[in-house]
Amino acid sequence: MNHESRICDLNGTGDVDLTKNHTLFHPSALRQMTERKQAEEEIKESGESLARAQEIAHVGSWELDLVKDELVWSDEIYRIFGLNPQEFGATYEAFLKSVHPDDREMVNKAYTDSVERKAPYDVVHRILRPDGEVRFVHEKSADVYDETGKAIQSVGTVQDITERVQTEERLKCLNESLKQRTLELARSNKDLEQFVYIASHDLQEPLRTISNYTKLLQRRYDDRFDSDAKEFMDFIIDGSTRMQHLIQDILEFSRIDRKGKGIKAADTLRALKKAISNLNAVIEKSQTFLTHDDLPEVMADESQLVRLFQNLLDNAIKFHDGEPPRIHVSAERLKGECLFAIRDKGIGFNPKYAERIFTIFQRLHRDEYPGTGLGLAISRRIVERHGGQIWAESKPESGSTFYFTLPWSDQDSGEARK
Repeated sequence: MNHESRICDLNGTGDVDLTKNHTLFHPSALRQMTERKQAEEEIKESGESLARAQEIAHVGSWELDLVKDELVWSDEIYRIFGLNPQEFGATYEAFLKSVHPDDREMVNKAYTDSVERKAPYDVVHRILRPDGEVRFVHEKSADVYDETGKAIQSVGTVQDITERVQTEERLKCLNESLKQRTLELARSNKDLEQFVYIASHDLQEPLRTISNYTKLLQRRYDDRFDSDAKEFMDFIIDGSTRMQHLIQDILEFSRIDRKGKGIKAADTLRALKKAISNLNAVIEKSQTFLTHDDLPEVMADESQLVRLFQNLLDNAIKFHDGEPPRIHVSAERLKGECLFAIRDKGIGFNPKYAERIFTIFQRLHRDEYPGTGLGLAISRRIVERHGGQIWAESKPESGSTFYFTLPWSDQDSGEARK
C-alpha cells in the first residue's frame, strides 16, 4: 500500500512511515488490552482477599484432578498441614501421608465411597504435622462429572478446628465432672433428708414422753409440789414444746423442695385469707389491724404460698412496738412477675442485718421474742423454689417492709403483661 500519511509512533519515538510494514493498533484493540489488564488486576486482588479470608477463618481450599491425579492446594492448607509448597508433592497419596495414621483408612474410605456413591464428602479427622503436632480438621468436598457421569474433579475445603475440638473436650470433661458432682450432691441430700427425718422423728418421741409425763405429774400431784417444783415443771414443758416446734420447722425446711406440690395458677387472696385464719388467735390477742390491696393470681404452690404469708404476717405481728400491730399487704404487677410487699409499723431492725435475718437459726431478738429462727429461712426457701426473690427494708423503730416476687399467672389479665 502506498500511503503518504503519517501517524505518531505509539511509543513516542517519532513518526511512523505507513508505507512500510508496521503493525497498527486499532482503538478497540487498545481498549481490550486495557480491560484485560484491569481484569487481571481484579483477579489478583480477589485472590489476595480470598487468601486473607482463608487465613483468618483457618479454611483452605483444594482441587483434585482425578484424571491427571494432580492436587492443588491453597496457601492456607499448606499452613494448616505445616508443609512447605516447594517440598510437597501435590498428590492424593501425599495428602494421605499427612493424615494421622489411625485415621488414614477411615479418611480414604470416606472419600472413595463419596466418589462411588456420588455423594458429598464430609469428614472430621486428625492430621500429623512434620513437627509431630496433631491437629483436627473438618473436610468437605463435592465432585465434578463429565457427560458420561464419570467423576473427573473434586473440589473441597479444609478447616482447622483444633481449638474448637479442644474446647468441646474441655466442656465435655467439665460436664462429666458436674454430672458426677450433681449425683453425689443428690445422694448427699437424700441421705441428709433421711437423717433429718429419722433424727427428728426419734427426737420428737422422747420429747412428747417428757412433756406428757410432766403434765401428768402436774395434774396428779400438783397439791404436793411447792412453788419452785411447779416452776421447774413449767420450764420442762415449755422447753419440750419449743424443741418440738424447732424439730417441726427443721422438717418443713428440709421438705420444701422434696415435698412441695405442683406449681400452677394460684389465688393469692385466698392464700392470704387462709394464712390469716391460721393466725386468728394471735391476731385477736394482739388486736392486729390488717389491710390488703387487690391481689393477683400467680404461679405457685398454694399450700406453700399460705405458709409464706403466714410466716411473714406472724413475723410482723410478733415484732410490734407495744401498740396494736398495723400491717398492710400490697402487690404490684411488673414485667413477668408480681412484687408483693408486707409493711408493718413495728420495732424494725438495723439495715446491716437485712441479709442475716433470712439465714437459718439467725435471730436478732433471741431473748426478748419467742421463735425458732426458721420462719424467714423457710420463707426464703419457698420464694426461691418459685424462682423469685425476697428481701427486707427497715430502720430501727420505723417498721419493716418485706418484699418478695413471684411469676404472675397467664390467667391473670394484668396490664403489666402488655
